[in-house]
Amino acid sequence: MTDPEEEVPVTAATRAALNYLKDTNETPVFRQTKTASDIVSLGGARQPRTVTIRDGRGSAAGFSLDIEGFAFATQVTKVTDFNDDQQLELIYTPEIEKLIARVAGAREAVVFDHTRRSTEASHREKYGSRDPVPAPHSDYDDSSARQRMRDKFGDAADEFLQHRFAIVNVWRSMSGPIEQWPLTICDSRTINDDFLISTRREAPVRPEPSFEYARPSATRHAAYDANHRWYYFPRMTADEVLLFKNYDTRTDGTARFALHSAFEDPATPANPAPRQTIETRAFVFYD
Repeated sequence: MTDPEEEVPVTAATRAALNYLKDTNETPVFRQTKTASDIVSLGGARQPRTVTIRDGRGSAAGFSLDIEGFAFATQVTKVTDFNDDQQLELIYTPEIEKLIARVAGAREAVVFDHTRRSTEASHREKYGSRDPVPAPHSDYDDSSARQRMRDKFGDAADEFLQHRFAIVNVWRSMSGPIEQWPLTICDSRTINDDFLISTRREAPVRPEPSFEYARPSATRHAAYDANHRWYYFPRMTADEVLLFKNYDTRTDGTARFALHSAFEDPATPANPAPRQTIETRAFVFYD
């Protein structure tokens, strides 16, 4: 594997605080927001630490899902309204499945989730969007990734679980350039599993408004590690996408996941446009 210390020197970066988790020997609970007025409940004791976040645009072509755990690409979509569920199903899903399979060098990608996020309460209220998650984390561990496979494919999952698979997220703006709360991604080669803490995730069951917290699963949130190397891509447009791994069954040194987090960018302009993004999760299958 490439040594991250052998990279070209950083030419641009910012400094920002990330809400790392403190290890208190208790299992933290992350509760997904229930209504548009809710603020995300991170759970656990948090320790904001200021870190360097590198501008990845200058070296974007060199990143890969299997080495750093993330990749950056341009993709012009035919979707005209990301808030239209029918367009997501009929247009965006097949577009993104083709893109993921190509970038991952995989046989096939199968989308299983689209999540809209917005910093604007009215958008969350109207479209069921969630707010950004400002904490370094990965969405799955071994057990929850396999359970998600069973949730999606039922009995057919038994066969899929015998072979390599990955879970890849694709993140993009649904409108103009992202001016606030961008996403930062951690180079997988700088992640030490000893600094990851299993976190119980509880998601509400619809329909609204009678939410009940059910469908628990496990994610992993990160405690502070000075070795983490963070990147972001400033002012991403709707024609740009950030792909990153959330899980891979391989344990041979291939990147298994890249921690990710929203963060408060010190370069955010006055009166920024609301952050309106969509992230898509897909199973990735290899030969």
